[in-house]
Amino acid sequence: MVSALPKTPVARPELTRSQIWLFAFPALPAAFIILPMNIFIPAFYASHTAVTLVQIGTVTSLCRIIDALVDPAIGFMSDSLATRTGGRGIWGVASAIICCIALYFLFQPSAHTTVIYYGLWASVLYLGYSLFEIPRSAWSAELGSRPSLRTRINAVIGLFTVAGSLIFWLVPVILFRVYGTAGFTQGTLSVIVWLYMTLMVPAVLCIMRYIPGRSPEERTCTPTLPDLVHSLKKNRPLTLYFSAIGLWAIGQGIWLSTTYLFLNDHLQVGGAFPVIMIVFFLSTIVAIPLWERSERWLERHDIWAISIILTAVTRPLALLPAPGMQNLPFIMLLAAVGGALSAPANFAPAAILGDVIDYDIWKTRTNKSGIIYALNTLVTKATLAIGGGAGFIILGWVHYHAGQVNHGFPLTGLLSCYTVLCSIPQLIAAVIIFRFPIGRHAHTLIRHRLHGR
Repeated sequence: MVSALPKTPVARPELTRSQIWLFAFPALPAAFIILPMNIFIPAFYASHTAVTLVQIGTVTSLCRIIDALVDPAIGFMSDSLATRTGGRGIWGVASAIICCIALYFLFQPSAHTTVIYYGLWASVLYLGYSLFEIPRSAWSAELGSRPSLRTRINAVIGLFTVAGSLIFWLVPVILFRVYGTAGFTQGTLSVIVWLYMTLMVPAVLCIMRYIPGRSPEERTCTPTLPDLVHSLKKNRPLTLYFSAIGLWAIGQGIWLSTTYLFLNDHLQVGGAFPVIMIVFFLSTIVAIPLWERSERWLERHDIWAISIILTAVTRPLALLPAPGMQNLPFIMLLAAVGGALSAPANFAPAAILGDVIDYDIWKTRTNKSGIIYALNTLVTKATLAIGGGAGFIILGWVHYHAGQVNHGFPLTGLLSCYTVLCSIPQLIAAVIIFRFPIGRHAHTLIRHRLHGR
């Protein structure tokens, strides 16, 4: 892919360990946003306000479509500002301010709250989260000068993301004596809002102060729309990456959409769902550093592909336990295994995409990392939605009845979606990832080319 090394490569100073952890830390409070918006807040509004399920479903879908369409614009503006000033930190500050305001209002609805109120603050929160996620992802690619460093940065980000998800589930358990329930109430949601404010605002301010932006020598030409079209046409690694992440997300969407139904309706352990999620996230936290260290012997894309294959071949083990709470220990063990095996999905894709962006900068002399990461979020959101919709459509075809014990063909449809059908597109993605053209050696040559211009 790359021919010869230049004679005088110049690399930027690498981040220290403390800088890496500081840069990654905002992923923890950011998890307080995306997890409840995907799982909990819509249901909370349906049960505590005057907003109907139909209204919530319609408005939530509309908000997500608008959010996905806005992402490329955020990526373009992030690239343009970074090209002129060398920094992306201001986006984190803007995101923190917007999300603090949106969380305060969205997490404290009254009994008479309307769908307009829900739609307004949900849209603002989605916007605020995108203002954080897209520039942060692009910045992480710019900070990692070596493949191992890039993996380490994204592994720590993944670690904090999973830790934030875990804390979200633990808050109501910790506050049980205060509110008399381990479920979510407006009181526990208020605690989560103030916890987000306390953690996120100081973190993004410290990042602006202590994490370096691009030096003037590293800045490239301002990207344009024709530049992006050229990259999509000519950058084969980018095409392969989007194909792989899209197929993986379709399978993940099918699996996610049927997870609660499988645990609640079939295995009849829905009452222990939060505990199962805590076990899943804890095992992921433990496994991320172990997977990250395996890059000493394996290529980064091979790590992701192996993880996908192991996850796929172990999913049918979920069919072994009989329904009932008496088998909860075995079910929790399976959750721990699943969390550990799937851990690379929290850091490997972003790190691989960073290598692709380096290749694109070398070929086109423009830094479109913000736009490309925005397209990544767009592709991921769209394909996750396609997979989630496909899971429910399949269950509809087999006449599955949610919230009930199903038998025969409807039950077979649920079991197939949860254990087999979700794995088919992901195994195809694994084949693509195994054949990915940018490995450790190729990326080293690319980085030398970039620094030696």
